[in-house]
Amino acid sequence: MFLFHSSATNYNNMRKPLTNSSNSIAGPHEMGVGEINPLRALNPGLVFETDVEDYLRFLCYFGYSQKIIRSISETNFNCPKNSSEDLISSVNYPSISISTLKRQQKAKVITRTVTNVGYLNATYTAKVRAPQGLVVEVIPNKLVFSEGVQRMTYKVSFYGKEAHGGYNFGSLTWLDGHHYVHTVFAVKVE
Repeated sequence: MFLFHSSATNYNNMRKPLTNSSNSIAGPHEMGVGEINPLRALNPGLVFETDVEDYLRFLCYFGYSQKIIRSISETNFNCPKNSSEDLISSVNYPSISISTLKRQQKAKVITRTVTNVGYLNATYTAKVRAPQGLVVEVIPNKLVFSEGVQRMTYKVSFYGKEAHGGYNFGSLTWLDGHHYVHTVFAVKVE
């Protein structure tokens, strides 16, 4: 089991924007989720759990043959029958990447599951930052954790009819008053 959380920031230790190797302000592809904040990493609030099978399915989706995957994993793993690159977005990871969102298609829905490792009774509210024209909705937009509820699943839908062509970048942040769990997204609209 692998645990991922997003406790990174998009500024450096001098509270200035992150820069690239040319000393220009870093763009979303250069920055990723940002610079690691070790203190926040000790108490992230929410984590995204993945396991080895998630990574093996990723290799299937990316086009590796089942034979090659079995040889490197030393398991009897079977690829899903309908593997395609479009399914890479399905890996439970604290970022979202959609390789193609056609303007004419209905909304593309991505599912994520988070585990609360923070306060027992916590309510997280979603805050979305999206570029103009890209409609992003989170369902539910509030996650309520209690003593009996430690894991919750939510969906993020992306609709690009009015979005600019090419890559559209934004973020989803879950806030509970103590933690903020940041998920970046990149959506290529055609």
